[in-house]
Amino acid sequence: MAAPRLQGKVALITGAAGGIGAAAARSFADHGALVLLSDSDADGVNRIAAEIGEVADSHPHDVTSEADWQAVVSWALARGDRIDVLLNNAGVFLAAPLADTSLEEFRRVIDVNVVGTFLGMRAVAPSMSERRAGSIVNVSSVAGLGGSPYLTAYAASKWAVRGMTKVLAKELARVNVRVNSLHPGQIDTDMNARQRERTPELVDKLIKAIPMRRIGTPQEVAQAAVYLAGDESRYVTGSELVIDGGTSA
Repeated sequence: MAAPRLQGKVALITGAAGGIGAAAARSFADHGALVLLSDSDADGVNRIAAEIGEVADSHPHDVTSEADWQAVVSWALARGDRIDVLLNNAGVFLAAPLADTSLEEFRRVIDVNVVGTFLGMRAVAPSMSERRAGSIVNVSSVAGLGGSPYLTAYAASKWAVRGMTKVLAKELARVNVRVNSLHPGQIDTDMNARQRERTPELVDKLIKAIPMRRIGTPQEVAQAAVYLAGDESRYVTGSELVIDGGTSA
């Protein structure tokens, strides 16, 4: 059996109450990490931490709040003594024609997906820089690589995550802190299920466009996150790892 790939590392994972975040929490723990989980769904993230066991702990977290980020990072540093990995996973999805997208909805997507990611990177960068070690993994999307109808707000947010990743990768390379982005396609999460309920014809059309003819699993995204979090990717920064069944090939 291969050695655990994250043995002894401390990982902070946002949006960990379900979907990709919960899958990543389980995978990171399986690979030897102490996983510190946050989510606005306090009951949900507590449940995931309890399921994982003694190598997991949880904290409620509104990623759009600067004060919440300060509290969560302080908690993580006290709990784990350091933060080796930040998985910026918390996010919201919106699919709607431009004319039907309200300013309030647009700003909500930007607040969670862009501001939340920005605040997370800014909150962990000082301690990582001081230790001259760390891996920040930002969850973007294939919507951050190209355009799709009805995704004005979501694509704007995920292109921003992609751009911030590249900027900070260059900014922090000199202190050996790596910053990379994940770009999932259609993934079998609660978010995907809710979208299928609202626009089944859109989701079916998207799945038919996937060369592998299926949607991915949260575990498949989690495995990619393990790679970027671990030392096997120590010379990888500013990269875009795409998990989409060949859609954007």
